[in-house]
Amino acid sequence: MASPASRTPRTRLNAGLVVAALGLAALTGCTPAGGPSGAASSAAPETTAASPSASAPAAASGALDRTELADLFSGIQFRPAQYDTIAAMLESIYPGLTVSDAGCLAPFGAGWESAGDAVEWGTSNDRSMTAVVASAVDDAAAEALVAQAEDAIAGCADGQELFAMQGVPVTTSVEPFDLAVSGADDVRGWRVTGDVGGSPFALVGATVRTGQNVLALVGWDPETSADYVPQATQLFVDRIGQAAG
Repeated sequence: MASPASRTPRTRLNAGLVVAALGLAALTGCTPAGGPSGAASSAAPETTAASPSASAPAAASGALDRTELADLFSGIQFRPAQYDTIAAMLESIYPGLTVSDAGCLAPFGAGWESAGDAVEWGTSNDRSMTAVVASAVDDAAAEALVAQAEDAIAGCADGQELFAMQGVPVTTSVEPFDLAVSGADDVRGWRVTGDVGGSPFALVGATVRTGQNVLALVGWDPETSADYVPQATQLFVDRIGQAAG
């Protein structure tokens, strides 16, 4: 398998809109340490933040700096500053996938470094989820990040074979996911299902804006993602509200 350094980040899937239960060992000949596997679904993500409640904070508006963003992650048992780039983080979870249109990775937060210096990313402690948070220069720039993700969900779906794994076409179908999150200005939930080489998969994702701050959170584990993604999304929104309010 080629190393991540030998790949071009804009043309590798590096996290793709696919994978969950792909059977990576059979298709790539290796399984990344801590990557998609049954082991990651054995325990719910730990949190130190308060559970979501009816008293969730109002939508935040203020920008956050890199230190404040890192605090969001560590406070709910995500790991900031693990990887030098978003692409490297995504490659560690979903290795060996290619995409013909790099814009299809927007729902994963790929390329959000362009939003400025205030961007942080990391995986959950059990590596079943990835998260990217960008604090944009203003509300309009944050809205543009949400729009990019929304366009990708609409344009990279339903059987278009934009993705491949070791030359095997990946067929996907995207549908809205009912994501109940309070204290946010924009909420987009989505689910991707499909098949690669006879192995089905399912992903659940969220793109959420609170003022100038935008979150892209994706869970790959089919046993946990439908529950974990909404929970983790609400915790991020709550902490953003506390930090930026």
